Amino acid sequence: EAMVVPSENTRTPMMQEYAENFKVAQQYAKSSLVPDNYKGKPENVIIALGMSQNMNIDPFTVMQNLNIVRGKATWSGSFCRTLIEKTGKYTDLDLVYVGEKGKDNYGCYLEATRKRDGARIKGTTVDMAMVKAEKWDTNPKWKSMTELMLSYRAMSFFARVHCPEALNGIYTGEEVEDMNNNNNVVEVNDILG
Repeated sequence: EAMVVPSENTRTPMMQEYAENFKVAQQYAKSSLVPDNYKGKPENVIIALGMSQNMNIDPFTVMQNLNIVRGKATWSGSFCRTLIEKTGKYTDLDLVYVGEKGKDNYGCYLEATRKRDGARIKGTTVDMAMVKAEKWDTNPKWKSMTELMLSYRAMSFFARVHCPEALNGIYTGEEVEDMNNNNNVVEVNDILG
């Protein structure tokens, strides 16, 4: 399908930038190195390009970590750490595991040093009691990759509470899967209480 582009004389700076991005997007879409969601789909690439410009992140990095899960654009859970660091507000990020493996008190939280005042900030502890209460454990990944899932959720909670701009309003893939696995459609505010 051909794209209708206004003449050079009637373009606003924003439209000019879009036209230039579309040309770049067409080239990325031809690459065998981009993920399948972007191959042959310049309309998807242009969204990733816009996000990369707004967030000051390399376009290829955005494409590697911005996925489609159940029809929604989502960040990969592992990318949350990078997004938190990219804000420039925190340093010395540490995942801290608590409780006893196999028990409801087993969990994880992200702790980081806030740069502006050196305070150590502790994120929300995500433990197996929470996982069960929220019915996230219907997702089999919570059984097969417990530590990884705890870490992803701890990182996304930290970002949502302490630097929400980092996620740019986008859920993580794990959040979307968990929301859909227990047949609840909720908003971010519902997740945080």
